[in-house]
Amino acid sequence: MADRREPFSINPQTQGGAVPTPEKWEVLVRRDNFAASEIRIPVLGELQPGEVRLVAEKFGLTANNVSYARFGDGGVPFWNAFPAPPEFGRVPLWSFVRVAESRNADIPVGGRYFGFVPMASHHTVQAEVTPRGFVETSPQRAFLPPWYLTFQRVGEPDDLDDVRALMRPVFPASFNLADLVERQAALGAKTLIVTSASSKTAIGMVDELLARRVGIPTVGVTSAGNQEFVESLGIYDEVVTYDAIESAGVTSPAVLVDFTGSAKWLGVVYQHFAPSLSHGVLVGFTHPNPDDKAPPGLPDPQPEFFFTPAIEDQAIADKGADAYFSRYHEAESRFLRRLASWIAIRGGQGPADLTDAFRCLLAGDQAPDVGRVLLP
Repeated sequence: MADRREPFSINPQTQGGAVPTPEKWEVLVRRDNFAASEIRIPVLGELQPGEVRLVAEKFGLTANNVSYARFGDGGVPFWNAFPAPPEFGRVPLWSFVRVAESRNADIPVGGRYFGFVPMASHHTVQAEVTPRGFVETSPQRAFLPPWYLTFQRVGEPDDLDDVRALMRPVFPASFNLADLVERQAALGAKTLIVTSASSKTAIGMVDELLARRVGIPTVGVTSAGNQEFVESLGIYDEVVTYDAIESAGVTSPAVLVDFTGSAKWLGVVYQHFAPSLSHGVLVGFTHPNPDDKAPPGLPDPQPEFFFTPAIEDQAIADKGADAYFSRYHEAESRFLRRLASWIAIRGGQGPADLTDAFRCLLAGDQAPDVGRVLLP
């Protein structure tokens, strides 16, 4: 594993209602070549009644951000979230933000939140306060599920702030997948097969299952280059590489959780283990050249797409918001402390470093024990 570096954090202080702000900038990527981008200086207009202007404080980048670009014209048209000039797009990110200016009496300057923003130093939203923060009500983003419109109120930076910046957008998938696997285990599942076992969302899911003492043996499938790292985690009962997947000890019935988004590797798993599978879900797109659908002709059980925003909304409806978030935040804090013990946080500041980090993720070149957390 990479040597762990000390995490960095910033803690802007509000003085007389003012929030320190970085230079204004935004990054536009070419829709026909995501590795090509331009840094521009945006024009920030006057705030309208009900609006707040947010200044980015800390970005956490993961493969999730690459997926937003790759599938920006799909079922959830992420390119439409933050419209850009022709031939360009604004890649969505998740960030800690501060309220730098406000014309909303319910949302004062200086408040700290976490939410969905463009790759830019500033973001202006029409806002409506909620018990846990606020939601954006801008008509141009009304097509997005509430998940992407919600800005969660958060505390001041602490020793977990950097790993939280990385995992807050993706640990809900880990947490709710653990619920799914726990239910499948109660129904009799004997093995969990996890592809892209080095991904942080996969690790979070398996770590949560161990914390809950869900006794289902796990088989982690990974690349040869990541095998040593995945084995070193000590959370998978067995680790196999894609080219030796037939050697995995899978007891029927088995549950498959696929994080690759790769039709090729999904086909390989089904070729060897279809008779043993009782359930399968598709979650992520960690493969550098993923497909957005399963290969044709897969035998049953047909894998189901796991869309975390909808799954979480249903869990909140079933359990109640207070009960759900109490369980969630306890689980998240537990995992973040474990993650902080082995991950190397690689920093950076400004749009040039941000685009370099995005290109690294785009190419699939980032080591699994590294996380990118950048300042504006």
